[in-house]
Amino acid sequence: MKTKSKLKAISLFNSNGIANVSMKQIADALNISAGNLSYHYKNKAVLLASIYEDMYAETLDFILPENTYITLFHFEEMMLKFANLQQRYSFFFNDVVHIIKTYPKIAKQYEQSNLTRFKEARKLIDYYIETKRLKPENDIINYNKTIHTIWMISTFWQAQKLAIQSPKYSINKCESITMLWQLLLPHLTQKGTEEYLQLKQFVNRTN
Repeated sequence: MKTKSKLKAISLFNSNGIANVSMKQIADALNISAGNLSYHYKNKAVLLASIYEDMYAETLDFILPENTYITLFHFEEMMLKFANLQQRYSFFFNDVVHIIKTYPKIAKQYEQSNLTRFKEARKLIDYYIETKRLKPENDIINYNKTIHTIWMISTFWQAQKLAIQSPKYSINKCESITMLWQLLLPHLTQKGTEEYLQLKQFVNRTN
């Protein structure tokens, strides 16, 4: 019942937005009483916290391999996994500001997980610099800001597509990874550029 309840809640949240779905609506969609649902999840905050724990657990699979040569494809693969996660939990990323303001416990957990990921991303950037795929940091290049920009684009990618839906505007019709590469391409060394071109030969995506 718990798993079924969460899956139904995610489906309703994705369709209608978290603020527009009540516990009673979730119970009705499950064909159970509101009391039966509240037996498992006292309120929407408890239900959302459980869903967030599942979502966070899935992100642990995005960890890069150890003791091996990490290619630029690993970055691509990691970001594609995150994009897939966004599709399945689209409500969270579309409503992230509302969630942060309304559910402080989740907001704190989300902040801490992002700060941890910033540190991991910095390690990856440094690795790419050491292996001569990225140019060294200097007075112009600040990779901490690049990392934060990558986070903003990937986190709010679904939301910005909702904000700008005009068929006449095509820039945001691509996958988020395409936009992320636009940030990194100017910083690639010749070696990095050659590796990226090899990657493009084997990866099909919407440009």
